[in-house]
Amino acid sequence: MEEMLEFCGFQSLFDMIKFHLSQEELIDLLCEVLGEHDLLAQEICEEIAYDKYGWKDLEAIKEDAEDIAYQAFKDERI
Repeated sequence: MEEMLEFCGFQSLFDMIKFHLSQEELIDLLCEVLGEHDLLAQEICEEIAYDKYGWKDLEAIKEDAEDIAYQAFKDERI
């Protein structure tokens, strides 16, 4: 693969893909890849929601608080 990339004048697969695909093709490719990886797509959306809209995952916060409380309880019993 490295030989092919070097022959074509690119340093990485991503450089070659970005150079030869249109923006629309890149977006279609992104949608296809993210469609196959729901967890990754969810993580990206959660990060955007947090950074841009101030969203907080209240369930995760509650679970973390319960874990901390349980750990403190266990530590007291030792």
